[in-house]
Amino acid sequence: MQLHGRDDDIKLLRSKLRELAKKDDCDEDAAKNHVGEMILVSGTSGTGKSTLIHKGLAGDASKIGYIFVSGKFEDKLLRPLSAFSDAMSCLAKYITVEHNNKMGKGPSTATLLRDKIQNEFDEDDMEQLRQVLPGCAELLGTRRYSLPSSQAQAQADAAVLIRSGSGSKLGDVRRRASLTLAGKESISRMHNAVRRLLKIICPCLKGVVLFIDDLQWSDTATLDLLKSIILDGEIPRLLIVGAYREDEVPE
Repeated sequence: MQLHGRDDDIKLLRSKLRELAKKDDCDEDAAKNHVGEMILVSGTSGTGKSTLIHKGLAGDASKIGYIFVSGKFEDKLLRPLSAFSDAMSCLAKYITVEHNNKMGKGPSTATLLRDKIQNEFDEDDMEQLRQVLPGCAELLGTRRYSLPSSQAQAQADAAVLIRSGSGSKLGDVRRRASLTLAGKESISRMHNAVRRLLKIICPCLKGVVLFIDDLQWSDTATLDLLKSIILDGEIPRLLIVGAYREDEVPE
């Protein structure tokens, strides 16, 4: 697709990329302690949002050593975090393939990252990452863990809660309130695990551009996770970009 009349938009995208690269290269402390930024590109269907982002960022990101990865939501595909998980899978594949192929002294970047990840996470968090990011299994490592019986039961109870709907007895109300609290704690722990994973990966790379397409079909879990990542303030060398159809998003 050829883009016409989008030169200013392309320049803006590239300036944001250069701004992030300059910050990371010149001020290591600022790179490690900054409020994240997310670029959102909106427009109606067929106006070239995705092409604009690829043309404005993908090529330039590669030139300065950044990795450009993307994930795309699909209409009626009810899989929470699907686009984010797909983008992270692309990132993990790039690391395991490209950095394992680089010859040199000492272990590869992929091996170093895998060791750091194995040392950082306990069994429960590793299992949660495997469930949320199944395409990252090779980067996470080959060890597999089973959930403790208490955590497995909590997840089973949460699944029952989703399927059962509302109840009429006081005992049911109390049980749903307890499970809702457990669900919130599980989500908070998942957010924390993903942020910690990015804090391991991003500093070991020149930089990462993570593009999430068709956000108008995203789920609440993805939006909450992206917000958590952006507000973390300690994930360097990461630029998140999103695109959505403005005419398909409720005001």
